[in-house]
Amino acid sequence: MPLTLKIKYFNTFILREEPTVTTAEVASVQVVDDIIVASTTVIITQANSDIVDGMTVHGPGITEKITCTVSGTNLTLSKAQKLEKGVTLTFSNPTPYPSTSFAANKEWHIEESRVKGGFNEKTVDFGVKAYAVDKKYDRNHRKNAMIYSGIFNSRTGVNNTNQFSIGESITKAVDSVYGSIQKLYAEDTNLLIFQENKVHNALIDKDAIFTAEGSSLSTTAKVVIGQVSPYLGEYGIGKNPESFAVYGFRKYFVDKDRAAVLRLSRDGLTEISSYGMKSFFRKNLQISSRIYGMYDLHAKSFILSLDLNRPVQQNKQTFNVETTGVVAETSRNKEIKLKSSNSKILVGMALETEEIKNKTVVVTAVRNNIVTVSKNTAVSANDALTFVPTQDFLTEPVNPLTKFKTIAFDDKVNGWTSFLTYNPRFGGSVASNFYTWNGADLYKHYSNEDKNTFYEQFQPSTVTVISNQNPSLVKHYKTINYEGTNNWKVIDMFSPADDNNNYNAYPIPGNITGRYFDQFGVTSFAGFTPLEKKYYANVIINDTSTITGISSLTTTGVKGFFAETTLEHQPVNNDKTSNRKKHAELFSVGFNYEQSLY
Repeated sequence: MPLTLKIKYFNTFILREEPTVTTAEVASVQVVDDIIVASTTVIITQANSDIVDGMTVHGPGITEKITCTVSGTNLTLSKAQKLEKGVTLTFSNPTPYPSTSFAANKEWHIEESRVKGGFNEKTVDFGVKAYAVDKKYDRNHRKNAMIYSGIFNSRTGVNNTNQFSIGESITKAVDSVYGSIQKLYAEDTNLLIFQENKVHNALIDKDAIFTAEGSSLSTTAKVVIGQVSPYLGEYGIGKNPESFAVYGFRKYFVDKDRAAVLRLSRDGLTEISSYGMKSFFRKNLQISSRIYGMYDLHAKSFILSLDLNRPVQQNKQTFNVETTGVVAETSRNKEIKLKSSNSKILVGMALETEEIKNKTVVVTAVRNNIVTVSKNTAVSANDALTFVPTQDFLTEPVNPLTKFKTIAFDDKVNGWTSFLTYNPRFGGSVASNFYTWNGADLYKHYSNEDKNTFYEQFQPSTVTVISNQNPSLVKHYKTINYEGTNNWKVIDMFSPADDNNNYNAYPIPGNITGRYFDQFGVTSFAGFTPLEKKYYANVIINDTSTITGISSLTTTGVKGFFAETTLEHQPVNNDKTSNRKKHAELFSVGFNYEQSLY
């Protein structure tokens, strides 16, 4: 039993013994015919005053709990054991704080029963005169409740934040049916409580009284947490408190179970994920392992980054298989059209022809029977091309799936403005600067003059537009135009006709990357042509499967009910060198079409 000392100030102090652990070496054992036999008697090398009766013995070969009695260097064990000569035995007290019969030459600690009473200070003053003792020491974990401590008085310097008085009502619970409390956020004299399936607003240092008509009035009261009122709507923060972000009076968070992104403002809860992105979040939130929310004060945007649980495509052993393809059309660019598609031609393979020889040409993309390579390559129709695997690529996955999605929301337009190419672990704004963490590294945004460069990696801007005017009319898209900065190019234009026939257009280069000089020195354009601050280009079909006998190079237009077009901006100057310090703008995209003759 602990020793209790009574002092005149009625504070209670407890005297506790330091647990003792000591060791001793076995000097000799009992041997019969050179075989060690079990014995209750053990002789140690020398007497040790720290080894006393009742101690527990541990050591090699001891697999059960045994105790000992001591007489000099002779030890008597409670059970016979086989022990080898020279092994080290460890002796410990049977309980963490043994009785005072073991008190010889031991160290003692003195503790005060209260959390803070001033025992370690220079003086001990009058304090609490009554206390309660819970002998069971049970821990009660209430996931839907809060507890508060004493206060810190900055004027007097008295700090009672480590005191939790059990004699006072210091807990406040919310309805457990809505799950556990995941996030608390203090705002002025209110406390926001985020449960898994509900959001509440609690009063701080005040309470609410209700009139006869049922309306509530706030009044000062001697309570820390007053009236708790739930917000309308069955929304919560799930188990993703990391999705919470705040700017001004607006709070943003994610309810994964309901596939919703929420904004809490003066008008209550608003499901901002339904602003044009409902299908996207319904698909991606369910497969997200972590959901990071942050606010970009520089751009005035809420940033949401999703870690997606998509399996990474494994290495394909077919890289070791060499394959061939026959050229369908003569070309001198990076895109090579084959007579038929070949599934064995994979990204990362090297192209070998008689003309290439020592040059390194690698496959960068494969789409149907169109193979894109890393360098401009001159090929002629009916040429037989050989595609071989590269040793370096054997260890890399094929077309690894995107593992994250980062997207921005702007309150000024009340919509999701853009996908972003960086994957932050955490982020926030300080002094109008926006910072994110890429692993353990802190990155300051908007400090690099190079546009579209995050974590030292550059990605071009892409914009996808849908042309869907007169949706019931089968249209024949002939030309495309845009207003904006130069060198926007079309990397994909697609129009589904029906289940079996799809129309694709040839990629259209920008006015700079597609510029060339003819034999007379006249500047011409292979793609977009600038005219009166606007850029125009013809749409040429890239699929002849549905138009038998007509060359795609002489067939203009893409046919379908609508057209999905993706434009990309690769910033270059007139010398065709990288120039990423200039921003790109795209004001509008237009199409010229007519009703299909078919």
